[in-house]
Amino acid sequence: MPATLYCLSGSPPCTFVRSLAKHLNVELTLKTVDFSKKEHLDDDYLKMNPFHKVPTLDDDGFVIYESNAIAYYLLRKYAPESELYPSCCKERARIDQVLATVANTIQPQQLLFYRPLFCGSTKPTQEEVSDFEQNVLKAFEHLVGDGKFAIGDKLTLADLSLVSNLAIALETTFVDSAKFPKLASYYERVKSELPYFEEIYRPAIAFLQQHWAELK
Repeated sequence: MPATLYCLSGSPPCTFVRSLAKHLNVELTLKTVDFSKKEHLDDDYLKMNPFHKVPTLDDDGFVIYESNAIAYYLLRKYAPESELYPSCCKERARIDQVLATVANTIQPQQLLFYRPLFCGSTKPTQEEVSDFEQNVLKAFEHLVGDGKFAIGDKLTLADLSLVSNLAIALETTFVDSAKFPKLASYYERVKSELPYFEEIYRPAIAFLQQHWAELK
């Protein structure tokens, strides 16, 4: 029986887990958590994830949350020899470094920008966009490095994490991706390696673009 992933459309951590599962040919049953109805605060959900966040994975009663932890779990269970997480300890350390930086440093800055867009009805100011570019996109520029991919010449877990965030950051109507050619080039390069990109990412991008288009 497929594991159940509790998720939210447009959430980079959720699309990260979904893209990894697709990459590994792991079937998941998706259940959307409706934050507008406060489903993330339901008693049953809080029993699984006391921090009331997404994603959360329920694998036949084994429950785990935090996207990076879920990703490691899926890799170890279904593809322990995958090149997405090579055996070299130094390469693994670099991948872990990217995932930790995204989760602990960049995503909190993203939330500062995105949360008001969902809670309110107004477009961000130019100052807010500039802060986003400085604190988020420039940080991503550092993480993608200067090679073909983030960690050398092969696609790794780090790239799946990065592209999950860049899909939202670069395809908004508020950011001019032409100002970040290095990121745009990297993003297109990784996209070309993911035959499932349109299936996993496009609905989330379209959902967010529609919402943002309605802002005044």
